Amino acid sequence: MGDIVHALPVVHDILTAHPGAQIDWLVEEAYADIVRAHPDVRRVIPLALRRWRKQFWRADIRQEWQDWKTHLRAEPYDAVIDLQGLVKSALIARLARGPLYGLSWSSAREALAPLFYAHRQKTALHRTEAAVPRYRALVGWALRYVPKGKPQYGLSLQAERPAWLPGDTPYVVLLSATAKDRKLWDEARWVALGQALAGLGWCCVFAWGNAAERARAQRLAAAVGDARLAAGAQAALIAPEAFDLAQWMRVLRAASAVIGVDTGLLYLAAAVGTPAVAIYTGSSPHSVEFESAGPWRSLGDRGQQPAMVEVLQATQAVLAAGSRAPQ
Repeated sequence: MGDIVHALPVVHDILTAHPGAQIDWLVEEAYADIVRAHPDVRRVIPLALRRWRKQFWRADIRQEWQDWKTHLRAEPYDAVIDLQGLVKSALIARLARGPLYGLSWSSAREALAPLFYAHRQKTALHRTEAAVPRYRALVGWALRYVPKGKPQYGLSLQAERPAWLPGDTPYVVLLSATAKDRKLWDEARWVALGQALAGLGWCCVFAWGNAAERARAQRLAAAVGDARLAAGAQAALIAPEAFDLAQWMRVLRAASAVIGVDTGLLYLAAAVGTPAVAIYTGSSPHSVEFESAGPWRSLGDRGQQPAMVEVLQATQAVLAAGSRAPQ
């Protein structure tokens, strides 16, 4: 998910350099809603590779794959650009009709991916270089322009306060979960942060995506709620279900702020303009250097967990910058 969010600014760049260009985007089906929210993408081409691989022995799945290839190859392209730099992404991109552009031998995330490109970027981009400028530079090279200005993510969607949130208390979304344990922030610090935010007038909403993440969110929300506010006040709660991305984007857009570890939903929230605070513990902010569409702060680093008070102060700063503080 993070890769897709980081790549969104190339759409604005392309249309600035080549007004009237038609842009199609091939994306794994689980993340297609992100690209659909960009009004300047003409056609979103969902790829169900993860689902197909699990059941490729079935005749209907093989037929679905063949139909998908026919759909992909329905028209020729002036350029096909593989942003991800993986063997898998290069092979899939090669199925499209058009010259295939990609990263150099030294820049691709997998060493053999450039083998499948017709054109390889000559300028070496280090694999740890921040993703947004790396993607912008690759597409600019392929289409012969130099990207300029701050990245524009271009997502267009309505904010939607979730119906399950009681009253009209402003809420902050807390993204405590990630697929990699080394990127987690200490649970005691999450609880202390949630209690501090609740004491300042925000409701803390803990997000989750699977059973393990839900159990973690329930523990944290319960612990935050133990610090009682005024009678009947809601200190913290968890999302009642695992929303799809289309719903999450609207919920994130309506939040006062989003605080999270290094995970895709955090970057998605920042891309829709919500004030955000990133907590790094097992990765480095220097390899992201994310330029948000709204107020943004990065704290911590690989092996360096930020203190709760640092995160609280950063949250207050982005809330003030985004003018979303509670009355």
